[in-house]
Amino acid sequence: MSIHQVQLRYDPVADRLLLSLRTHQAQLYRVWLTRRMVGGLVGPLQEIVARFTLPQGPGAAMPVPEARPLMAEVARERPLNDLSFGEPFANDAQDSHPLGPEPLLPAEIDLRTPPGGGLQMALREFRGRRLELSLSADLATGLARLLDQCLGQANWSLPAAAQVAAAATGTYTLN
Repeated sequence: MSIHQVQLRYDPVADRLLLSLRTHQAQLYRVWLTRRMVGGLVGPLQEIVARFTLPQGPGAAMPVPEARPLMAEVARERPLNDLSFGEPFANDAQDSHPLGPEPLLPAEIDLRTPPGGGLQMALREFRGRRLELSLSADLATGLARLLDQCLGQANWSLPAAAQVAAAATGTYTLN
């Protein structure tokens, strides 16, 4: 899937976040993210995004745990050359909906950092529908920024991401 646009917005009536992805092929994917799911997602996502700023490879130094909040802040604020945050999200009636008209309501989200870089995200519903995404480091960072903005609007009082410990494998399953 070649992602063209990403939108994340808070829906106060549903008290959920709605993630919308539009591809270059005019396919629209929508995903509801509940407070519980976002509570488990925010820490690992920000931890992964913070790792994008670190040198990679054998012998690369790892920061001390006390430096993680600063690393997360640097990662979120770094320039994203290939992304534009000012363009309105196109919602064309001609778009196809490969997962159907109803947004996916995931029961599980898997996050993985593949050896080649970026982020792989798999969202699975109990009914069997699933969505798998491969995000570049910039796109994952942009998603983390959008999540930060939506959390400010939602006022869910979730724990700070810095309090969440990262798994050594770089693989997270949220359910």
